[in-house]
Amino acid sequence: MNVEWQFRSTNTQSCQRHSDGSTSCVSDHPNGFEWCINAPVVDSGGVVYANSEDGNLYAIGQGGTLKANIFLDLALGAAYTPLALVSNGKIYTENKGTLFVVGQ
Repeated sequence: MNVEWQFRSTNTQSCQRHSDGSTSCVSDHPNGFEWCINAPVVDSGGVVYANSEDGNLYAIGQGGTLKANIFLDLALGAAYTPLALVSNGKIYTENKGTLFVVGQ
């Protein structure tokens, strides 16, 4: 077995979403965040979806290229939660005790 690719978390900002939908951030993680996952998902195109301790859901393409990310709710204390990918392409994930459904 050999490493085919890798993706490093380089975000340094802890953010939180406010009740009005706005976000505020502070740069307090100079070495980035941990990946908060116990079960990532991979779609039929090979895109890996994973939560990070920074409160984001990441879509990472083969070769380790960032395809997209979406900030969910809170960076601090983000849980090690599994993801679920269903047949219609939607991803179910959790952050700060809230279930999120991401997709079209």
